[in-house]
Amino acid sequence: MPSYDLLVDGERKLHARSETELRESLHHYREEHAEDDPDATHVQVLERGRLSFLFGGRVVPTEWFTREPDQGP
Repeated sequence: MPSYDLLVDGERKLHARSETELRESLHHYREEHAEDDPDATHVQVLERGRLSFLFGGRVVPTEWFTREPDQGP
């Protein structure tokens, strides 16, 4: 199961061990920055798998984690 790093302006702000934890963190970020960054455009999500220590992981769209669970990717 992958883990995730939440990057804001390229700087790691959070390490999430699950999609649920990441969704909650993104929701919290968007609430805090409703006036200056409502769409979380300064945020990137780095997905880290078992071999991420070798390959560094991959950047995935934040939209995957800001949609409602029943909407799919």
